[in-house]
Amino acid sequence: MILEAIRSVRDLGFEILTIGKRTVTVRNITLSLDGVSRRMRYVMARGYEDQDAALASRFLNCNDKVLEAGSAIGFMALNCMMEIDIEDYCMVEANPRLEASIRENFRLNGISLPVLKTVAVGPSDGSISFGISQNFWSSSALHRDNEAERLTVPMLSIPTIVSDLPFRPNVLIMDIEGAETSIPPNHFESFEKLIIEFHPKLTGPGEALELERNITKRGFTEFGRAGGTIAFIKA
Repeated sequence: MILEAIRSVRDLGFEILTIGKRTVTVRNITLSLDGVSRRMRYVMARGYEDQDAALASRFLNCNDKVLEAGSAIGFMALNCMMEIDIEDYCMVEANPRLEASIRENFRLNGISLPVLKTVAVGPSDGSISFGISQNFWSSSALHRDNEAERLTVPMLSIPTIVSDLPFRPNVLIMDIEGAETSIPPNHFESFEKLIIEFHPKLTGPGEALELERNITKRGFTEFGRAGGTIAFIKA
């Protein structure tokens, strides 16, 4: 409680200090601050997901074709398309409230929007209850204390999404706030490269470790890590 109070004061102070500032630059990518929470305003200004983007830049190349599950505001997609020059890209984001932010961030950077699907990625096709957080990077199918609202959103499996794309992705980037452990391990088999953020605080460390083991059992080896994010390549 004390730590959260300190963070709240920090976030308020930062908002006051940066009042009138409408964009932030991370890795030469311009991101809109319009409509984001105080917490996310601070996080974005401090280098939002810079380490994950740096890992992707070391791991991927311009010939890769990417499916990204959990695109949030489009930062990773912009990094891959601008820095690595990847052309074939599909963003999948469950939070329908973020579509306007995604489109604005691509407009600010002068990049054409790739394939965008506003659905949740899950173990099967159907629908799922999804929690919308005020801090957009915390939105999740898992129940969390900081939810602002809960919506029923469409859900598609990875094979269904892939079957509908105009290209065949060889890379899966996934950051779906704990729902990664719900994905059947065989759904990863069609990819050559994986970048997955694990969330053991949400799923429990045992489930996170079991997912990592199931991935390596399918012929993947670790390329590198950035915090809770692991890059795997098929041997």
